[in-house]
Amino acid sequence: MPKKSQTSKVVRKSAADIPATSATDLARLRAALNGPIDTSDIPEHRGQFSRLERESDGRLPRKSLIRDAIARELQRYKMTPYRLWKEARVHCPTLSQPAVYEFLKGQRQLELPYAEALMAAVHLGVARVRVPKRSRAAAQPKHAGSSGRPKRKSGTDAQ
Repeated sequence: MPKKSQTSKVVRKSAADIPATSATDLARLRAALNGPIDTSDIPEHRGQFSRLERESDGRLPRKSLIRDAIARELQRYKMTPYRLWKEARVHCPTLSQPAVYEFLKGQRQLELPYAEALMAAVHLGVARVRVPKRSRAAAQPKHAGSSGRPKRKSGTDAQ
C-alpha cells in the first residue's frame, strides 16, 4: 500500500483566523458583479444563447425530428441513454453525458457535431425525400428549349 504524501495535509482554520473583508474589497466585488462581462475570450461563445421555453401545458414548442428518430432507434435497439452516450463518444469524444440526457428529455438543443455523433451511434443518416415526378415538374418551371440539364461543351468550344 502506498504511503500518503506529506504535502497533502489538511489545513484547519476557524472563522476567527480568517480576516474580515474590507469595505473597499466588498465595493470592488459588487462593482464587478453589476458591471459588463466581456465574454469574447471564451471559445464556446458563438452568439446568443436561446433557452427552450415550454408552453403553458409544459410541452416543448416544437417537435424535433432528429430527437424523435433517435428515441425510436433507442427503443428499437433496446439501448439506454448511457449506452448511446458511450457509442456516440466514438464519433465525438467531447460529447458530455448530461448533454445526451438533456437532449433526449427535450431540455437542450445540440450543435451539429453532437447530433451527428448521436445519429451515427444509432445508425441513422440524412436522406433526401423523394418527390413524385408530377410534383417535381410542377414545382420547377422549365424554360423554353431547356431540357433541365446543363449544356455540354463541344470540341470547338473547349479551346
